Amino acid sequence: MNELARIHQILDFGSNKDKINVLESLCQSSDQEIINEIISKLDDSEIQVRGEAFSSLFINKNDISQFLINALISENKNIKAFSALVLANRGDANAIPALELLSKDPSSMVSSCALGALEYLSKQTQ
Repeated sequence: MNELARIHQILDFGSNKDKINVLESLCQSSDQEIINEIISKLDDSEIQVRGEAFSSLFINKNDISQFLINALISENKNIKAFSALVLANRGDANAIPALELLSKDPSSMVSSCALGALEYLSKQTQ
């Protein structure tokens, strides 16, 4: 089994501890497929895994902004909301147009996260 297949296997079917360990190890990846897999874990059933996915995306020093911006159009409200917050915490002003659109999302959780992200970014750019 190649490395990417092993990562998918663990993140999809592993224990919470194994998922967290893999997410920690991927925090500096720039591979689009891996970043998208991490983003998908923002909707994991376990809060600890969601938190580690958030942390891995936040501390990633690579230019992963476009992957996160693309996640804002996901059908999944957790992925949209948490991606908005990751973008804000990364200080990514390039996300502002997409966040403005997301602020009109029918899900109050998503629109609230988008508005919070916009407010945070506006304070960062002043």
